[in-house]
This record gives sequence, C-alpha cells and structure tokens, in this order.
Amino acid sequence: MLAAIGLDERHEAAYRALVAVGVAEVPELAHRLALDEAEAARVLRRLEQHGLAARSTAAAGRWVAAPPGVA
Repeated sequence: MLAAIGLDERHEAAYRALVAVGVAEVPELAHRLALDEAEAARVLRRLEQHGLAARSTAAAGRWVAAPPGVA
C-alpha cells in the first residue's frame, strides 16, 4: 500500500499499528513492531514527512496516525 510513495513494510506496519491503537509513544510502538526505539522514532518521522503520522498536540511524546481516509 505505501510502497507507491517509497515506504517499506516497516513504515506500513507502523502506520497500521498507530491506526489500531489511536495514539502511541515511541517505546510502545517499538515494542509492538519489534524495533529498537531509535528505529521506531525514525519510522515515525518518515511517516510524518509523508503526512501519515503527527506528534500529538494533546500529549507530549505521543504520536497519532492520519485517518486512513486522509492518508
């Protein structure tokens, strides 16, 4: 699905996980995806660059996914 915009399976898995949980911190997402925290943070920043994720304005350190209809 996201390969068309240059993202790989890790990015797609992270996006799907973020959609499923609604909001997540990097350690939580890293655990869900079996990635180290630095890699999970890189994946989230890449999703953010593509408009697929954003840092939560309601809670520092948390991330939210763009709704699938928007993505």
